[in-house]
Amino acid sequence: RCSVDNRVTRVAWLNRSSILYAGNDKWCLDPRVVLLANTKTQYSIQIHDVDVYDEGPYTCSVQTDNHPKT
Repeated sequence: RCSVDNRVTRVAWLNRSSILYAGNDKWCLDPRVVLLANTKTQYSIQIHDVDVYDEGPYTCSVQTDNHPKT
């Protein structure tokens, strides 16, 4: 889950430098990864049937007024 506000212009979820989602667009091929919410306050994904290979850092990247943040 990633909390966002109305200043956010772009959002993305990444894992090990791979883009999982960019906005509403799914970039990964894994059918277990789904977008739960992309609203003014929340940007969330879910991974079904998690296993040990899913371990690692997941990063929510946002852009506000041309200033990226993670």
